Amino acid sequence: MRQIDVPPKIKYIRELFAPEDQLLESTRKCLSTFDWPINIGAEEGKLLQLLMHLHQTKRAVEVGTHAGYSTLWLARALPEDGFLHTIERDKRRAAMAAKTIAASEVASKIKLHIDDALMALNGISSHGPFDMIFIDADKINYLAYLDWAEQNIRSGGLIIGDNTFLFDAVFLKELPKGVVESTRDIMRKFNQRLADSQKYHSIMLPTKEGITIAIKK
Repeated sequence: MRQIDVPPKIKYIRELFAPEDQLLESTRKCLSTFDWPINIGAEEGKLLQLLMHLHQTKRAVEVGTHAGYSTLWLARALPEDGFLHTIERDKRRAAMAAKTIAASEVASKIKLHIDDALMALNGISSHGPFDMIFIDADKINYLAYLDWAEQNIRSGGLIIGDNTFLFDAVFLKELPKGVVESTRDIMRKFNQRLADSQKYHSIMLPTKEGITIAIKK
């Protein structure tokens, strides 16, 4: 969720259940100053942590590091022997993320891959199967990322996609400004695939941007 116009109920949740420490706050402010503030909200970060704890996640993958805000939430949920591969193709954003990671207490648990996501995913396949993949990157490749996840996530593992409302395009009759039909169709298919009860236990939560959560059977 973008950090502007936060509803009072979300602000209440953030303050009570997901307070930011200094590093998270400074990373978020850095994003607001130098880039689009498209990171997850603190309440979503805490949700991801809760899911990771419930499923005892040790080996995780993040597609779309951005400045490392979500990366911190993920890595901090890992046990001492846990590890997170995070992928960012944009060198400017990756540079911000590298600073965020280096300043954290969980830097030893994180590997930042500065590369095309599909190339990086194929490169780490041998380290799987993984316990979780969090997808928060370019929408046109969401189905390709899901293809990889289905092959590389363990049974009982988590597949989570963010921004899955696609600015509400997935359920509106008319396309919102800036969304093209092909991308809308990709996101609809992404959600439909994860809604398949033969393959997943799943749900989509109505956060501002939408988040789809699935457990592989």
